[in-house]
Amino acid sequence: MRKNVTIALLLATFLAAIEGTIVATATPVMASELNGAKLVSWIFAGFLLFMAVSTPIYGKMADLYGRKRVLLFGIGVFTVASLACGLAQSMEMLILFRAAQGIGAGAVLPIAMTIIGDLYTYEERGKIQGVLSAVWGISGVAGPLVGGFLVETLSWRYIFLLNVPFALISFIMIVLFYKENVTETSRKIDYRGAILFATGMSALLYGLLSGSESESFAETLILISFAVSVILLFWFYRVEKKASDPLLPPAVIRHPVILVINLAVFFSAWVLVSMSAYIPIFAQGVLGKSPTEAGFMLMPLSLFWTLTAIVGGRTIGIASPRYRTMTGMGLLVIGMAILIGIGRESSDVFIYLAVSLIGIGFGLAQPVFMVVLQTSVDWSLRGSATAVNSFLSTTGQTLGVAIFGTLFNVSIIQAFSDSKLLSGYSIDPFFQSGTASRYGADVQSAAEQALANGLHLVFIGGLVCAILAFFMTFRLPKVRPEDPTN
Repeated sequence: MRKNVTIALLLATFLAAIEGTIVATATPVMASELNGAKLVSWIFAGFLLFMAVSTPIYGKMADLYGRKRVLLFGIGVFTVASLACGLAQSMEMLILFRAAQGIGAGAVLPIAMTIIGDLYTYEERGKIQGVLSAVWGISGVAGPLVGGFLVETLSWRYIFLLNVPFALISFIMIVLFYKENVTETSRKIDYRGAILFATGMSALLYGLLSGSESESFAETLILISFAVSVILLFWFYRVEKKASDPLLPPAVIRHPVILVINLAVFFSAWVLVSMSAYIPIFAQGVLGKSPTEAGFMLMPLSLFWTLTAIVGGRTIGIASPRYRTMTGMGLLVIGMAILIGIGRESSDVFIYLAVSLIGIGFGLAQPVFMVVLQTSVDWSLRGSATAVNSFLSTTGQTLGVAIFGTLFNVSIIQAFSDSKLLSGYSIDPFFQSGTASRYGADVQSAAEQALANGLHLVFIGGLVCAILAFFMTFRLPKVRPEDPTN
């Protein structure tokens, strides 16, 4: 049973993992075809926002009512939303359906990881984390290649349809092979807290993401969003203090080891989105690469993440959590420092080197974070602990998209308005070298420099977050935590 369930979970993970790499590769084409360059960050942000707010709710439901039903629901929603994304006729429709994808993915990734924690011991979790990383690696390599091929030969729409067969196989295998014994409990999910949390976080992230696509956070609707968020989240805090079974258990939130891991994961998520979302734009808009070539530049991330995690997973029982994660986060710092130094005339080698170092860094640190976190709590809290970690990772990416998107948008808007060559031109065509070349060498060169300057601000922000994540690892234990009674 365990083997078949693991295969199904690997397929579910592949379902969500390949979606990210394919979409990143096709983003410039979608933005250009749907005339939505100013909304480009919402392609990622809509997905991440709803994934973030739903994840802790799914985690709590999995602890109370079992993992199986929650996971099947998430896969079903993700599949239908993927089909809808492939049929979208405007950028607004695409963003709406991407949000629905996020609602499904909010269950898929954390619940799959929770089940892994249930089925395997500490040492075994290290090995299976390596296998899970291999799935991410395969999807990371296949995603850009398949995505670039589909975009150039058929249409970007097919990148979403590719999710469907994997989803159906995973769904059927989980139904057939995963036999779960759920103990009856009188505990109920804190629905009032869940609603307050979901709406409060949605208002906060909406305000941040809306501000990222405008030149100011002082617009009326954005300020209202922030005000509503403060009120609802404060109300949520008051409700949680009195709840008999809170949505976010204090034992998870205040646990010293879990707190450090969550902060490190939160800041490293900013690093991940700063490169995965913006390197394809740099490659196509500044360096003049094709979508496939841009996808190749992200491949070392998944490749080295995979290889490092597989090798490291087999020694996780004897390795120091602190020193391994310190090394991993340190490599993120070096990789982002290299990205800051690249320019229009830089060799592609520097991008490949930076992405490779960051991949090794994540491969060293992320599996250790998850194994130590799941070992620090028992079964009744494992779903919530895993979900909170996923929530902070997703929130970190969402905030990264918002803040980095603001830096990028404001920079290029200002550059286009200040330039005599670019003033009056739309930004959209310059996201791809094929369309940018129609405007003449001087105009194209000026646009490339404007894009490069905006992207450098994003990479500087990524470096700051990498440094913060690095310092978080100083508080991790030198030895593995003891397993609680399950």
